[in-house]
Amino acid sequence: MAKHLVLPVATLAIIQIAGYSRFLRSSILEVLGQDYVRTARAKGLVERAVLYKHVLRNASLPLVTILGLDIAAILGGAVVD
Repeated sequence: MAKHLVLPVATLAIIQIAGYSRFLRSSILEVLGQDYVRTARAKGLVERAVLYKHVLRNASLPLVTILGLDIAAILGGAVVD
């Protein structure tokens, strides 16, 4: 049963990936200019830690919100069709 869902789920997910990646990129660029990121770098934190702990964590919050709303729309549209 689960192997029959792979193609429909992949099709519904791939359609949305481009929009999510553009939204995440713009959020990351916005967060990179914030003061707390400059402060973390000035403290001498490793760049990877700054990107994962400060930038990506804060930039992904709007994406998670939109993803939650889109999941409901995708499931509703997939069931109705």
